[in-house]
Amino acid sequence: MFDRASIPEGYERFTLRQLFEPWARELVRRAELQPGWSVLDVASGLGPVARLAAAAVGPYGRVVASDISAPMLALAADRLGSDGLAMIEFLKCPAEAIDAGDDSFDAVLCQYGLQYFADRAAAIGEMRRVARPGGIVVVSTWAAERPLGLFGPMAETLAELGLVEPFPRAFDPGIDCLSSAELEDLLQTSGWREVQVEMVELDARWDSAEAAANAVLGTAFGPMVLALSGDSQEQVRAHLITKLGESDCGIVVRTVSNIARGLK
Repeated sequence: MFDRASIPEGYERFTLRQLFEPWARELVRRAELQPGWSVLDVASGLGPVARLAAAAVGPYGRVVASDISAPMLALAADRLGSDGLAMIEFLKCPAEAIDAGDDSFDAVLCQYGLQYFADRAAAIGEMRRVARPGGIVVVSTWAAERPLGLFGPMAETLAELGLVEPFPRAFDPGIDCLSSAELEDLLQTSGWREVQVEMVELDARWDSAEAAANAVLGTAFGPMVLALSGDSQEQVRAHLITKLGESDCGIVVRTVSNIARGLK
């Protein structure tokens, strides 16, 4: 779904700064990246994790941003700055078959991709394969133990308005998240050691109700919403705003993630 050209633009305008960049800071901080390191960012999207990693490892480091979506990678490449950063390479490949050699990276990072991979165990195994001995992995997913932030109300809205799921289980919040136990088991079973999982809370903020409602355009639901008539699109936005609850300060949504860290 993320190969659809309209999604990256909506993602950039309505969720990148408000949601994914703050969470990228949380993930990269836990990675404790060092100058000169080589880093792989799996399911990089528009690259918020890759850019922070490039700043952390500096001009003598290396960052590779991989994703299955060519439109996402193309827009991420257009957004690059260079001062004091490692060069970022962009790699189109699935997480279950990473196009990199064994023992290539000091750190492998993955923000909100694992829950969507067709074969999660294979993806975690690939992350371990390309990590160097002693290398680290840091993975974040939305926490199954808590309400699903912005995306739960989105799915509820579309289901309640009678729209047809764009793919199987699209309106099921269970496909968007993993529990801490599931995340820990995936890493340990794949051979990562000293695995620790932390549940972290963060408030995502949108300046206006309209911006928060338009965040749906940066998701896999975006093309379906854009295909609706203007009146129907407005109905989706109004219904979603009602669920989120508008205030004088815009909209604030509590989001909760499980973030796992392990060593090879």
